Amino acid sequence: MIFLRVAALLLTAAAALAPAQADPSAAPPLHPPASLPLHPQGGGGGGGGPDQPQNAPITLARTPSTPPPITLAQSTTTPPPPQPACPPRGSPVLSFELVDPEPRLLSPIPATALRQEAGGAPDGAFPHHLGLTVSRVEWRTDITARSRGPERGPVCAVPAEVRLRLLHAEHTIRLAKEVPPNSCLSREVLAHERRHAEVNRRTLREAAAELRVTLRAWANSVEMRAPDVATAAQLMQEDLSRALEPALARLRAARDEGHAQIDTPAEYRRLGQVCPQDQRKLRAALRVP
Repeated sequence: MIFLRVAALLLTAAAALAPAQADPSAAPPLHPPASLPLHPQGGGGGGGGPDQPQNAPITLARTPSTPPPITLAQSTTTPPPPQPACPPRGSPVLSFELVDPEPRLLSPIPATALRQEAGGAPDGAFPHHLGLTVSRVEWRTDITARSRGPERGPVCAVPAEVRLRLLHAEHTIRLAKEVPPNSCLSREVLAHERRHAEVNRRTLREAAAELRVTLRAWANSVEMRAPDVATAAQLMQEDLSRALEPALARLRAARDEGHAQIDTPAEYRRLGQVCPQDQRKLRAALRVP
């Protein structure tokens, strides 16, 4: 029984070149004709010898022209080795970690820089970005496989231990430099951005709950046969990624929907009307009439 831990993905591909087939239209090989031996025949009453008459009849003994037997070459395909039995599954050790720190408030930058960072169009209905929330989620897995099979393979592997770490690798809030600091407007803009941050954290917690269930079901059912234990562990890693992807796709969709419910034209108009004194300062800083 072999244990192997793998945390990185590696996918290799191999191409086999089939041997060229013989041309069926090619003519069969030519066999040279067999030589015909000459047998002298003795005259009546006397034995053969040096005094044999020169006009004695000669008989040609012919070799029967029986064609040689044709042997058909038979393919000798080596049968595949028997599939090894899998090791006892037992109960794999599962570890799930969710890392979701509070979002960090970064120093203000110009509104034009915020727009560029957000990928916004300068000629849109609301060309000035007053705040921006950035979120980046990562997930990492670590699988320890237990396998059974001959030393040279093939093997069957099952997970002995699986660790999944889901983390908010980046979660920041930043306001535009033109927003008056410590003002009524800055508090309104910051509250708006914190609503986006709450969507990020809520959807991440929901995804974590679903990923826990998916991870347990996968670990209790997967088994992987491969030429060796290293390949089996790598295939297991790729299979886990496919199993987790539906939950991660729902996470992305839920975030998009939640952010769209916040960034509405009505909300942007509201932010353009609150705190009148700060709005005048903002327009002067943005050089908006």
